[in-house]
Amino acid sequence: MSTTTMTPANGAGRAALVRAAQGKPAPSAAGAQRVPMGIRTVAGPGAETTTTPTPAQPDRSVERLLRVAAASGSARTRNLAEKIAGLVQELTGRVEAEEAQRREREAAEAQRQELAEAEAQLARQLAEVRQKLRTTGRDTTAQPSRSRREGAEQRAAIRAWALANGHEISARGRISGEIVRAWAAATGSEVTR
Repeated sequence: MSTTTMTPANGAGRAALVRAAQGKPAPSAAGAQRVPMGIRTVAGPGAETTTTPTPAQPDRSVERLLRVAAASGSARTRNLAEKIAGLVQELTGRVEAEEAQRREREAAEAQRQELAEAEAQLARQLAEVRQKLRTTGRDTTAQPSRSRREGAEQRAAIRAWALANGHEISARGRISGEIVRAWAAATGSEVTR
């Protein structure tokens, strides 16, 4: 009966792999430890960490793969490359459209911000103008009440004159223009109604 022993490609045996995984050094004359390729060993706190380099990966960019596949001798590979190229184009278009929408949203939001700031500034200015009108309007509001009072006094005087001079006039309501003109001519007064 024969047994077969498998050894990894870099020459390390099973026992060496187990020792490396456990972080134990391999027995050797010089004390150097052989680490299997791609396996990281950690000996413990404060100990050195050893990593063996892995081979460099070939260029696998989408563009390069599509170029290689398009030049392939297999029709299936060429067809697949053509489909993928179409999908990449569609994906590119969608991403660009989403980016354009995002930029538009950002521009609209910036414009909304500017308009909101302008609105707030106009509201402040309007409040200031209203305040100025309130403070200056107090003097002007006294005039209409005074002219109303004068108008009421004048209407009372016209009614009294009309009754004294034989004109028919009601105690309330509108005074006819004829009576007002007669009063103005008789008294030499100005009508301020």
